[in-house]
Amino acid sequence: MSRLTFNPLTGLVAPETADIRAEVAADWERAFSGEGLPPLNTEPPTPAGQLIDAEVGEIEAKNADVLYLANQFNPRVAEGRWQDALGFIYFLTRKIDEPTVVACQLTGLNGTAIPYGALAQSADGFYLICNHAVTIGSNGAAETTFRCAQTGPIEIAPHSLRTIITTVAGWDSIDNAAAGVVGRDRETRAEFEARRFNSVAANAHGSVSALYGALADLNGVLDVRVLENIGPAPVVKYGVAVPGHGVTVCIYGGEDADIAEIIYRKKDAGCDTGGNANIVYEAADYSDAVYQYKIMRPTPVNFWLKVVLGAGTSLTPALTAAIKTALVDDFYGRNSASSNPRVGLAQTVYASRFYIAVMSLPDVRDLHSIQAALGAGASGYADVITINGNQEPVFSVDNITVTVQAA
Repeated sequence: MSRLTFNPLTGLVAPETADIRAEVAADWERAFSGEGLPPLNTEPPTPAGQLIDAEVGEIEAKNADVLYLANQFNPRVAEGRWQDALGFIYFLTRKIDEPTVVACQLTGLNGTAIPYGALAQSADGFYLICNHAVTIGSNGAAETTFRCAQTGPIEIAPHSLRTIITTVAGWDSIDNAAAGVVGRDRETRAEFEARRFNSVAANAHGSVSALYGALADLNGVLDVRVLENIGPAPVVKYGVAVPGHGVTVCIYGGEDADIAEIIYRKKDAGCDTGGNANIVYEAADYSDAVYQYKIMRPTPVNFWLKVVLGAGTSLTPALTAAIKTALVDDFYGRNSASSNPRVGLAQTVYASRFYIAVMSLPDVRDLHSIQAALGAGASGYADVITINGNQEPVFSVDNITVTVQAA
């Protein structure tokens, strides 16, 4: 009875503690039995009972280790290096930590060139680096992205990037209308499993899954969705046009050259592409032929949440902060209680996905409702919202309101 048993329908089954102890105690009683000897007292308070309990503890620890090992072969619950090993089967590696990326508006003199690597500083003291060189246009403005100098989930609030560090003659100001697309630490268990689940065709060719899997595996890519249209006429999916017999790659982050190479190697010949940005790949393996594609580069848009707790709840500053932290973690796929994947572009979001993150907090006893909204201001709250393919949702604790239901 102390051994694990295997049931083909349910898997490994561990015996109950009482059954293990009874078997071990019986072994001890037989070992110390003999003609003329009294039966061995194996009750817990006795010396023999104490040794028996210690042996039972070791058996249970062994059983727990074997059960844990068996579960690590299941990709839905595997973690750490075990999950990495399952990912290798699909030629996937866990994504490294990435910096927060902020869409910025620059103003200054027409023709002023802002170089790659130019520095700016946020109100919280974080240094950010210009991702792409840009030239200020005739309207005295230009747009580009800056990334945090350090990696990880650093929140950059709207209108907090105002200080120019690198002096460039003709560059007058910098601002960010929306919060930054938060970077991440190493890919979480939930994120990696969601990507593995969606990437099982990463080594195939021609399918949407193959294209998505390869693009999602690129370093620097924070969000990606591939929309397909198998019909002859253009259609609109998640607010973006998808050409006939074509795909629209909605992608935030990643280098144009790397993305173009993936599209060249993964999509079928004759498959059209849609989007708002042009990228080029020069095929060195095919007489240096030049291939031009389109991709959709989304614009960051603020995502909002409104939480209403049940009447009578004592809403302390500590509870408010805990709720906001749990919701931000859930949004970015870091909440272990919910294990939800990261909210991203081109998807339908149900506000109910955030229930577990809030209800798992020990001080939350009554949750009345959670609603979500998308846009420049906190308005239009609903139970379900649609994020278009040209919208990259950005979220921070400043985008959350927590109140108590009126009595």
